[in-house]
Amino acid sequence: AAVVADALALGEYSGIATLLAGRQQERVREMVDERGTMRRRYWICAFCVNQHSSICGSLGEEPPLGTPGYKRWRLNSFDPVTGERQPICSCDEPKMLNDSPD
Repeated sequence: AAVVADALALGEYSGIATLLAGRQQERVREMVDERGTMRRRYWICAFCVNQHSSICGSLGEEPPLGTPGYKRWRLNSFDPVTGERQPICSCDEPKMLNDSPD
């Protein structure tokens, strides 16, 4: 719904989501076709990038205590309910980071 809303230059996607949930796909298709954006291409990282290959082996370096970065790191590194540290994956997937060669 969000991608379709963008193709229609809408500021939010709830109306499109409602149409799609109401099985009005043909109406949505007509709207996009009328806008002339049916063939617009989108890169959706969740479909195009193996994010596991870059995040599974580490929780990241711990920033200095008391910094905004530390607070964010702490929230992401520990389970908010149990307080236990998030597990680190031990898979053998090659890690591809920003500084990895193409």
